Amino acid sequence: MKTAYINMRNFWLDVKNLENRKGVIEIGADKISVAGVEMSFKDAAETKHLFIATNSLGDSSLYFENNSKSGLGGMIGGHGHEALQNAAAHMLAHAARLTDKMTAVQAGSGLPAPSAAGMVRLFAVSKDKLFYTEESEENLRQPDNPFYPFFAYSQQTLGFFRAQEEQAPAKGHA
Repeated sequence: MKTAYINMRNFWLDVKNLENRKGVIEIGADKISVAGVEMSFKDAAETKHLFIATNSLGDSSLYFENNSKSGLGGMIGGHGHEALQNAAAHMLAHAARLTDKMTAVQAGSGLPAPSAAGMVRLFAVSKDKLFYTEESEENLRQPDNPFYPFFAYSQQTLGFFRAQEEQAPAKGHA
């Protein structure tokens, strides 16, 4: 993973970044404040990553490794984008309901990257714990998979990020 991508990823995985912000809600029995997915994909011979995260304040971000000088692309969304906020809130709520089906580690222990292209790492973060699991994208698209709603809302969130980007005025233009 490229350094800029790792930095943004680590920012979202550290709920201490929310400590002094008003309005943080802790959801579910495990008091989840942040949730998201990380996917890996092949770009020529290189494996790259895409990271989507949201928090209980309604903030969401999308980051991806690319071939730019920094190696990082991304979008910030949420406030003022009701459809994106709604999909992200559903993703967070489903993540909070599924922590008992995930591996739990001490918060700050780090999130393992997806193990291979086509694999998806789903995660939920509280002040004390990081919960995660990994499945293939193919399995996550099966409606009988317990993680299907979590993944489906992450994909809706991704779609709303794309729509938000398409609606934004071109850079450098009025």
